[in-house]
Amino acid sequence: MTTEQKQDPEFIQFRYPRDVTYHHALGYQSKFANGLKQGRILATKCPVDGRCTIPPRIVCPMHHVRQTEWVDQGQRGRLISAFKINFPMFNSRTGELQTWENPIIAVELEGGARMDGWCMETDTSKLKTGMLLEAVWRPEEERQGRADDIMYWKPIEE
Repeated sequence: MTTEQKQDPEFIQFRYPRDVTYHHALGYQSKFANGLKQGRILATKCPVDGRCTIPPRIVCPMHHVRQTEWVDQGQRGRLISAFKINFPMFNSRTGELQTWENPIIAVELEGGARMDGWCMETDTSKLKTGMLLEAVWRPEEERQGRADDIMYWKPIEE
């Protein structure tokens, strides 16, 4: 290579943790977040067909009418679906690459709303559609009003 030819640039990568504190106004979803802090799952209810939605919405996505009624969804629900991630993914909270042992599930709550979460049972062959699940919460002093205040859902006997 002659001195006139350009070399490819050498890339240098730096990793450093970022700690950014910010305040975010939740607006209409504040009631939902405060409910999670108290160990309650709240949803908004459509006045037309009674469908409950999580995350809560001001307007029903199906009928385009205002939803003003809040409904407690209880602590239990039925398994709708489950899948397991079998390859490493980035954890959005830490930025680290990690493997996930627990299946991601969709749950239909006692109050009719649906939400996603993690299942305590790691063997997906033991998970059956329609089985009863119960929310397992973080200790009250650790809750922040986020969906991950529910650590996971555990199968329970009927």
